[in-house]
Amino acid sequence: MTTIYSNVKDDAGRIKAAVAENGAQSYRRMVWEDQGNSDTAVKAAVWIAEPGVYPYPARALEETFVVMEGEADCRIGEGEKRRIGPGTIVVVPKGATAWLEVLTSFRKFAMVVPKP
Repeated sequence: MTTIYSNVKDDAGRIKAAVAENGAQSYRRMVWEDQGNSDTAVKAAVWIAEPGVYPYPARALEETFVVMEGEADCRIGEGEKRRIGPGTIVVVPKGATAWLEVLTSFRKFAMVVPKP
């Protein structure tokens, strides 16, 4: 296994990701990806977003993320809306929809694990 050191504040290599309902652009920077089939690989990434509403469709994977910077209102599935900020850990189960209303410049570290 290769040792990887990465800083969540490093934006080198980021690529465009989701667009918010208000047109704000978010970015993703892949930190690590398991070897093998990219459809079934475990991935670690940093996601950076400006204020806006970002809906997530249901996916065949589980995502766990830690908020590193900023605040957002978050709802998983039909659950209640919760305010999240630095240090908050969120788990989005396989097949669940999610919704983030990013309130301030936002940065999270996420791990996604595909689920058969």
